[in-house]
Amino acid sequence: MTTTRPLPPAAVVINHTVADFDSWKPHFDADEGARKSAGILGHHINRGHDNPNDVSIYMAITDVAKVQAFASSPRLHEFMRTSGVTSAPHATFMTPTYEHLVWDRTLPSMMVSHTVANYDAWMDGYKQAAHVRAAGGIIGDAVNRSVENPNLVVVYHQAETHGALTAFASSPELKGAMKHLGVTGAPTITFVTGGWAKNY
Repeated sequence: MTTTRPLPPAAVVINHTVADFDSWKPHFDADEGARKSAGILGHHINRGHDNPNDVSIYMAITDVAKVQAFASSPRLHEFMRTSGVTSAPHATFMTPTYEHLVWDRTLPSMMVSHTVANYDAWMDGYKQAAHVRAAGGIIGDAVNRSVENPNLVVVYHQAETHGALTAFASSPELKGAMKHLGVTGAPTITFVTGGWAKNY
């Protein structure tokens, strides 16, 4: 079941690789108190479809500067080392603008990032194209825009199967809608399994 929640002021996505997801996850869960103290409101975890140990963590936050300080702290770097993180983390700060997601279970999902000629025009068109997504099997979606580049859009789509996502990603209907809405350049698409969500 999809739910619509009040949008947080900001969000960050942390990407890194772990040695073993099942070993890393209890460490991550145990550090919830530190995240709450840093102004993090909740999380949604994604595992790479091709490599399930590639982890992307979406976190709703209250204050970008406070979370940046938390992310650069020696304490967090040591925590990530001991929890089994094996690659340098990459953080992307974003502004959430739309969310209508399925929160109560894990689902095949895809993250699509691309630039647009005019964000406001694109967003209006995106909302009007809900029927295109529904016809393509999309059951939940969210939109964020980059803090550094407000015309860089990150879209999250959920479906019941990865097959539905790959078919939708390559469909003429989606390509036509993207061209009509002013998408510039080729999109970057990442297929994941998303879930393990919690609000603090």
